[in-house]
Amino acid sequence: MAASKPNIVLILTDDQGFDDYGFCQSPLKTPVMDKIMKKGVQFTRFYTAAACAPTRSALMTGRNFMRTGTSAVGFGAEAPHLDEYLLSEAMQDAGYVTGMMGKWNLGLSDADLPSQRGFDEAWPVVRDDVRSYGRYEHFNPPFFHNGYYVGREDGWQVERITDKAIDFIQSNQENPFFLYIPYAAPHEPWLCPRELQEKYIKKGIGEQYAMFLGMMEQLDTQVGRVIQSLEDLGLADDTIVLFFGDNGPTPTTRILQQDAEGFFSLTTEYYTLNEEEWIARNPSGFRSKKATGWENALRNRLSIYNPAMYEPKIIDKMTLVMDIYPTLVELAGGNRSLDKLPLDGKSLVPLVSGQTAWPERGYFTGETGKPEQYLASDGWNYRFTEHALPLNKRETCFVQGDWVVVNEKGLWGLFNLSKDPQQKNDLKKTMPSKFSAMQSFYFSELEAIRNDPHAWSDPVQEISPEAYLEMECVYRFKGKNSVTWANTFFHEIGAVQEMKVRVLESGTYQATMRILGVSEETTLRFSVGEVSKKVKLAIGKKYHNFGTIDLKSGEQVLAIELLEIGNEKAVSKMELFSMKLEKE
Repeated sequence: MAASKPNIVLILTDDQGFDDYGFCQSPLKTPVMDKIMKKGVQFTRFYTAAACAPTRSALMTGRNFMRTGTSAVGFGAEAPHLDEYLLSEAMQDAGYVTGMMGKWNLGLSDADLPSQRGFDEAWPVVRDDVRSYGRYEHFNPPFFHNGYYVGREDGWQVERITDKAIDFIQSNQENPFFLYIPYAAPHEPWLCPRELQEKYIKKGIGEQYAMFLGMMEQLDTQVGRVIQSLEDLGLADDTIVLFFGDNGPTPTTRILQQDAEGFFSLTTEYYTLNEEEWIARNPSGFRSKKATGWENALRNRLSIYNPAMYEPKIIDKMTLVMDIYPTLVELAGGNRSLDKLPLDGKSLVPLVSGQTAWPERGYFTGETGKPEQYLASDGWNYRFTEHALPLNKRETCFVQGDWVVVNEKGLWGLFNLSKDPQQKNDLKKTMPSKFSAMQSFYFSELEAIRNDPHAWSDPVQEISPEAYLEMECVYRFKGKNSVTWANTFFHEIGAVQEMKVRVLESGTYQATMRILGVSEETTLRFSVGEVSKKVKLAIGKKYHNFGTIDLKSGEQVLAIELLEIGNEKAVSKMELFSMKLEKE
């Protein structure tokens, strides 16, 4: 390995909040994470986005997630625009071997998978039948490997991911490598080995909070295995480890049940931490939880850890998840060509190196939810437009320096975070001039984001000789339709759903579609560009053969229209998931 190119390991955890560490939250035991924070360069005012996919998009692009084409978790809104130049691609161009193991959460069509977006070795946790599922199956997880489904593996997801990460380190120890490990823990549904849960129950902890604490301890052990592998191979001094959680904590988990084969499945029951448990989990007292516009959704800790290179210190300056991209590119000796869209992040290397000067930052973010439909004058409902983020239905904020203005579904507040990090004292009435100025900054930044060429852009899915398309990526509807986290529904005969595709190679393609809940005498019209055909569906099947269709190369529209159904009362029960196209 060239001395000028350190290895870089980027560890991201899921829903681990600001205080989810043993040194903050008794009786939690996380000695490895505690060491990474205390012996590293710890940033204590590090802002992420409010939810999973938005943070990951900002991390991988170095840009505010709303600029990138990512606008929500699920609903076809997770993937950054295909023209975004991801961190993984920049690291490849800097001479690094790149690896990813864990929760991807940035699009699930074939073109969006990590193996197509800059990772040489990719093991995302993704199911084969419905790719949107699987990421939170903490036991017996399903995996893709470099673009192909390879099945389930026995045991704990967090352990299998760690196995693969260590294999990657061992296989690439002679070359500079960039390893991205996005663990799905401790995202709910909380689940851990029974003995760890029992350990905390014996300390007087309730059953579900004990499950969470055990899950955190299990995660800590696996992070420790990664660190130990670097030490065992003599790579620790030449490897920079970054560690942070992707957003704030949630107090609620779904309850699981285990079947005879050992698999866990969701029940209809939920558990929410009681007030005493929630206070114990959040001793800093930050307001609210993940997926909001408040401090507890956004504020996290980042550690840049390498005791051989950096003295431990705490940095309390306002830093952003977008800063990691330029930081790692600088550490790798790479660059970002001027033809790429501008970054929102700034390299943290000067702060790590001891520089004290740091510019005041402005950051617009929050909970953006599923894109709202907008009925245009042409009679179509469009999903990805400037109307997709109705501010009076969302929780958003603008942070600048010590100040934040929060818009909670149309109710505004102004807070001084240096004096009131718990956001208890609303200053909008006592400081009207400051409130007005912060509101102006809020709207100005939002307008700048909306003017970005990729902001709220329609998803475009590629059709290669073998392609998988997600129906929740539809960009517009005609008639009554709806979209959920993982699929779409018709609600009347004559309804149409359209998505944008880019056909890479002209030819004849075999089409298969996953549709559940089909009623008798159901006929669809399937079209791509100028070519269309009628397809009659069969009751009881999950996968429906649409036959062949001749496609021309280029960007065009794929449409599905409901022509007829024998039982009109059953229209809304039919679920459209995905389509596979294979070139003959």
